[in-house]
Amino acid sequence: RRVSPPAVRCMMYGFGDDQNPYTESVDILEDLVIEFITEMTHKAMSIGRQGRVQVEDIVFLIRKDPRKFARVKDLLTMNEELKRARKAFDEANYGS
Repeated sequence: RRVSPPAVRCMMYGFGDDQNPYTESVDILEDLVIEFITEMTHKAMSIGRQGRVQVEDIVFLIRKDPRKFARVKDLLTMNEELKRARKAFDEANYGS
């Protein structure tokens, strides 16, 4: 499945590009993103459990890239905080 160009355009704008970037720029970035995800998925499948990609596999693959590693740690922490907040919200509204 390909990333929709509007999503790529919005991400590009969010990172400082023009609100309407060149179509060629969007297409190139989309191709790079798909290539990166495909390669990471194949690598993760080769090191983890057969036929399954786990978060730990991705963390292992990016462990030597400080920027990616820090971003993944931030996203995983944020994900845990959101899970706790949802659980607290559900318990407060619906009982446990």
